Amino acid sequence: MARRFNIAALKAISQMPATGEAEWLVAAEDSVAFLKEGAQNEEVVIYASGPATLIHGVLVPLKQVTPADQEELMRAFVQTDESWAIQKSYGGGEGHRVYLEAPLRSWKSLAGGEKLVFRRSFEGVQKGESPIELSQKLVHALGLHFVPERNAYCRLDDCGDIEDVIRVIRTELGSGRVSLEAVTILAKELFTYMTLADMALVYFFDFTRFKSGSFNGWGDHPRFDRKAADLFYHGGSIGSASYVNGRMILRSTIPLQQLIDDWKEESHPTKTKEYATFKIFDRKNNVEVETSCAPEFLSNYFQTSDLPWEISPAFFRPDVLHRFKADPEKYSLDDRSISCRNAWYLKSYDINEAGQVHAYIGDLARLPIEEQRYWQSFNEWPKGTISKRAHENDILGQFSSEYDPLCLLKYKIGKLNAAPPEWWQPRSEAYMDAARYPATDSTLEWANEIMAFDQLLVEGFQLKPLRKMLEAKGKKGETNWASLRMIAEILVASGQTVDDAKAILSPLSRLHALRNILKAHSSVENKDKEERHARATHGTLRAHFKDLAGQCDKSFDRILLALGAGDLNS
Repeated sequence: MARRFNIAALKAISQMPATGEAEWLVAAEDSVAFLKEGAQNEEVVIYASGPATLIHGVLVPLKQVTPADQEELMRAFVQTDESWAIQKSYGGGEGHRVYLEAPLRSWKSLAGGEKLVFRRSFEGVQKGESPIELSQKLVHALGLHFVPERNAYCRLDDCGDIEDVIRVIRTELGSGRVSLEAVTILAKELFTYMTLADMALVYFFDFTRFKSGSFNGWGDHPRFDRKAADLFYHGGSIGSASYVNGRMILRSTIPLQQLIDDWKEESHPTKTKEYATFKIFDRKNNVEVETSCAPEFLSNYFQTSDLPWEISPAFFRPDVLHRFKADPEKYSLDDRSISCRNAWYLKSYDINEAGQVHAYIGDLARLPIEEQRYWQSFNEWPKGTISKRAHENDILGQFSSEYDPLCLLKYKIGKLNAAPPEWWQPRSEAYMDAARYPATDSTLEWANEIMAFDQLLVEGFQLKPLRKMLEAKGKKGETNWASLRMIAEILVASGQTVDDAKAILSPLSRLHALRNILKAHSSVENKDKEERHARATHGTLRAHFKDLAGQCDKSFDRILLALGAGDLNS
């Protein structure tokens, strides 16, 4: 089965080709094959509109088309703008009536059915084509959400990726004045809905081909009828034009029992889950071993066994974190945990003094096998122990005694955000989440983290309120002063010496200057110079960042005190 709806095939039946024009014009019946083949795909069309093409699918109660009343269905037609309406009537022995009227009410075969696609016009207000609306009952039942940039109704798949379930496709034909539009849906989702609603999909289709400007009407022409149980249509052709008009019924291929069985399997899997193998430090036996993370190869504190504890650490190259840091929309990377939307959660990880990422093998076992294999590809033997913080938190069950300047800064900024003074612009959750220590010794990662740190901290200060605060102390700031210079002058006006004020602001000034050097259009020589200096002074770029964060944390405390927000340090 083809995975995707074939837009090229739809174009081929809707647009006159550059060559073979005469043959195409008289072969409208060929378009029926597009419907038949499309019904076998994993993604099926439920609506299409363009030159030579109209396809409109509606759901109808299964019992009303088993068998189908072909004569009535051929007389019936469902307009795309047919919708729910409040009707008013008088007469017929019932007097004045006001009532709610459903679409598809005019035909016995369609009564109680559901329209899937709606196109309503807003006369005098709306310009251009009428928008395509989808049945909210269908969209809600399938748990879908419209994502404008994808022009699709989507959900998250088992890997946490956005999946298009219903697509709204628009493509220009020729000069751009003519367009072709289609709505498609994954067949499995449509069939699931149809099974649960006990309905079938009825296609109303019309394929009419003629050459504009040279068509004089059908007149008396040869006609034909085709009749099968679920596909019936009539058509005709003349020398330079042809048409077919008919109905096709698509029935769900998913029985209700299969849906029940799938749910049972999901709740209580009978298939053997796959597990990856990792190099770990077996804390129980004090040895390095390679073992599967499957439950039968592990033990816990309460079991009598020689098997490694679930809380035995596996160690990884630090670039294992790059994927999670690079896609914050999909992954939530907290200080000690990682989660992937709708897919998985890694309870605990950290980085040790040797720069290795470590996680417990019992936590790795709970990840999907694809994610286990990803971590496995970065797995290596330990170069040191787990971090001090992890040992205190996870092994001893204590709060960490380790100084974490970035964590403390985020805490203080969070309190500022909750009740921001005039001089502070609250930092968004995106800024709070983006600011992290570098995981690797990559220059690019270091530069990115410096920029994120600067955006979190330095960019939070508001220039105009700071200027007013300085003026309230009897001093006037220059027009070209930035926020940090304004804070320095406030410190001087509050009693600090010029040298002390510069020293207090130095870490933040250094951070801001480093951000401009590393991420702006400065010379390669300047960037290399900063990198060499950071490595020479601190050994690694991660150690440099942590030291700078510590200096900024102490500086921030002094600034908060001078600006009247010293209580945030408590």
